[in-house]
Amino acid sequence: MDILLIYPHLEHGVTTREDSHTPFSKLFGNPSLTLPQIAAVTPEKHNVRILDENFEPVRYDGDWDLVGISCLTMTAPYAYQMADRFRQRGIPVVLGGYHPTACPEEASQHADAIVIGEGEAGWPELLHDLENNGKLKQFYGRQSCVQAEQIPEPRMDLVRYKPLTGCIQTQRGCPHGCEFCSTSAFLGRQVRSRPIPDVIQEMKKIPNKLIIFRDASLTIKPTYSRKLFNEMIQRNINKKWIANGNINLLSRDEAFLELAKEAGCIAWFVGIESISPESLKEAHKTSNTASQYKQAIKTIRDHGMAVIAGIIFGFDHDTPDIFDTTLEKMLEWEIDVGEFNILTPYPGTALFDRLDSEDRIFTKDWSKYTQSNVVYQPKNMTPEELMEGTKRVIDGYYNGLQSLKRVLGTLRISKLAPTSLVVPSINFAMRRYYYREFF
Repeated sequence: MDILLIYPHLEHGVTTREDSHTPFSKLFGNPSLTLPQIAAVTPEKHNVRILDENFEPVRYDGDWDLVGISCLTMTAPYAYQMADRFRQRGIPVVLGGYHPTACPEEASQHADAIVIGEGEAGWPELLHDLENNGKLKQFYGRQSCVQAEQIPEPRMDLVRYKPLTGCIQTQRGCPHGCEFCSTSAFLGRQVRSRPIPDVIQEMKKIPNKLIIFRDASLTIKPTYSRKLFNEMIQRNINKKWIANGNINLLSRDEAFLELAKEAGCIAWFVGIESISPESLKEAHKTSNTASQYKQAIKTIRDHGMAVIAGIIFGFDHDTPDIFDTTLEKMLEWEIDVGEFNILTPYPGTALFDRLDSEDRIFTKDWSKYTQSNVVYQPKNMTPEELMEGTKRVIDGYYNGLQSLKRVLGTLRISKLAPTSLVVPSINFAMRRYYYREFF
């Protein structure tokens, strides 16, 4: 069979379809692992084509036996239109990803089949049915998680556009179950770690000098990560990398930080989420302790690694004074890059279920679920106050003077290493994104 796998274009994010012919797409257009991993579990007898619509247009006149579309919540309305056009030509369409998993009945109105959850579970069975019976069931996928040894090495050779940054996944799942997060809802709370020899073998094949770890966190299983770091050092994996990590664990384990630095780490993304202990408790972010943030950030930076911090505004315990207080702390703590998002109740999360039951979600136009729109009624402020407060923080953090000070601070901790411009470049890209998105 001739199979077309599509990643729909993005209209929101650090890089979008508008950036396809600019340096930003080359620097920050990290390819998704989803479709290359699906291609990896597709029998070799089938011809697979991966198309990223951010870089090339979708043509509807191709002679395909099957079309698969990976679907985020914000791309769902457009992905449905795309699916409908292919189906009008009699081509079977499969939808998968976060949104079809969360809303399978809705998605099934626009597809011949839905793959629920991790694609490796249902995709091979779907292909078997289509090839042997010519018919598809409405839903594919299991409730159980794909086991570690079944997580495939992605077919990155099928990705036509090659950015400067590579990516890899060593583990799936997250045990924390934060109320707002789709990760544990989609991938489960059972953490599965790939065999380290498989990870090392894949790393050796990645041509890029900078790698992004696409794990929920490299600190969930510290023993596993230490073994991985040691293997990277011993095998002379000459890569620099950025990964997600829990801020409090990183600050408590300086030996872990030293080993990560030796293995090539240049920055950690930490989900601070909120400086309010009450908001952290509300979000079930029990792994964070707000009172320890200042020292934790200093410890990471003292070890020569930058801190990229994620903040969310709009928790029920947030009041209008949260904005100025957060901005003051972000500047005081010398965080190298700030990510500021408006709380968004994604379908499939506990947050969505709670706010929906309280009748506080005022739009289900999924295209607005970008983390830069207010789609629900906050508890202690108006939607307008939430939006304006977020914009005020962004402007205060990313104005020209503060951005320059941050770049100089980042260069200082990196000691002008060959990759010392990576984090300042991310800082500039985030600034560009936020001013384009919010102003």
